[in-house]
Amino acid sequence: MVTHLFMQSKSLTQIFLWPLVIGLVTSLGLVTALLVDDARELLSDGAVALPILISAYYYFCKRPVAKPVRVSTSRK
Repeated sequence: MVTHLFMQSKSLTQIFLWPLVIGLVTSLGLVTALLVDDARELLSDGAVALPILISAYYYFCKRPVAKPVRVSTSRK
């Protein structure tokens, strides 16, 4: 029995759903940025920046904290 969360089997939907959503939103943002020249351009800029924002969030906020190494000071 596998008890670790990341070692459990996942369906294809669970694996590829969010990357597909992010890719579709980014692609829609790219097309919108090329075709629109008004306030909606800010939304398209946000859609294009979405992968960068998600990556920065996981890099800075969700990075695992390294545990300090215990050094034994007693000598035998």
